[in-house]
Amino acid sequence: MPRSKKQALEELELPGMPPRGKKLSKTQKLQKDIEEYALAMQGEAGPLIIRSVAAVVLGLSTQRVHQLVDAGRLRIWEYFDVKYVSLPEVLSFGKLDRLPGRPAECAA
Repeated sequence: MPRSKKQALEELELPGMPPRGKKLSKTQKLQKDIEEYALAMQGEAGPLIIRSVAAVVLGLSTQRVHQLVDAGRLRIWEYFDVKYVSLPEVLSFGKLDRLPGRPAECAA
């Protein structure tokens, strides 16, 4: 079966040329996500939970947890197109003595 000129050029690898990045299939992407997720569970992230569970743990609304993530107070970990937060990080955030309500206005 003859190849087209375009296919032949795509498969061509010359010395000194960086290897072409091939697109991952859905299965390969899923395998990569599983590997990264497993490493995160063993590493610094610890057990990961979804944001709605973090809201229950903290006694906050899910909207407030989303705001904390957007503000950078909680880090996000994304695997399988789902966003997670670290359980140890959520628990340590819950132990902080935070005053309720808005901060007082600065006296000028």
